[in-house]
Amino acid sequence: MQTLRFASSQLAARYPLAVSGGAVWSRSEGGWSTSIALPSLPNDHIVVPSFALLGAPGTDFSVELSQGDAAWRLTPTSRVASDAAPADPRVTTHIDYFHCRADLDTPTLTVSVATAQMPQHYLLTVSCREFGRTPASGATTTRRIVVPPISQMTAPRMLRYRICSPTSVLMVLNYHGIDASLADVARDCLHRPSGMFGVWPLAIRTAADAGLMAAVECLTELDAAAPILERGLPIVASIRFASGALPGAALDSTEGHLVVVTGLDRDWVYVNDPAAKDASAVPRQCPRAAFAAAWLSERGAAYIVSPL
Repeated sequence: MQTLRFASSQLAARYPLAVSGGAVWSRSEGGWSTSIALPSLPNDHIVVPSFALLGAPGTDFSVELSQGDAAWRLTPTSRVASDAAPADPRVTTHIDYFHCRADLDTPTLTVSVATAQMPQHYLLTVSCREFGRTPASGATTTRRIVVPPISQMTAPRMLRYRICSPTSVLMVLNYHGIDASLADVARDCLHRPSGMFGVWPLAIRTAADAGLMAAVECLTELDAAAPILERGLPIVASIRFASGALPGAALDSTEGHLVVVTGLDRDWVYVNDPAAKDASAVPRQCPRAAFAAAWLSERGAAYIVSPL
């Protein structure tokens, strides 16, 4: 796995993971863009881009992965449907990540931002990892963070089963002292073309619009979460698991769910699970190995959110 991170100097100094330096921006059609040379990507690897811009709420961005004459595009913040699937089958696009279906030799990733001014306070990350792997559950322990519990089941019936991501984001916003409503966060996280509320870049933009720096990171081992938690930063984790595979979770099974990780000990992972029936049941604990499998076996995506 490799993660590249670029940020303005103020954000780089505060982000809990190492940042390579600043991005090089140039004028482009409709705004500004930066291009990043990626390592060669083997078949069945994913590329997960993330972009947060502070001080410019609602900014749209798009991402293009290219090699030679072939190009694949993501438009995760757009309010209109993206173009038809690309003809070149070597890569498939999935709203918030690219999936390599063949080896790619040193491709280029270009991020285009729809702003009149060159991005000033930004955090850009690119995670590359195998889509699936056997994760390491590790042994590192951390303190347990107390995050205000919120249940998505308090929302109107038509929404409550669809808004685990906005609810998890709201818990983290509240933890960092930001007062927001679930209705507003859900509105900002809604990907209108698909009707989905769990698109990762929109969750990151929502946190950035609230004044926090944020990124999607793809982890491969549970110990990698420890230094972030020790900094006092809860992590929003994207999990999936079969029936009965994650004891302690609010759901019996899921093809995609978001929870807030609040701590690790030798045997347990502590989480706030928004699918609990009410706020009192949101704080939970899950067996460490089972949670590592649910989170890190496929994609391993996480929202890392930090104050300035």
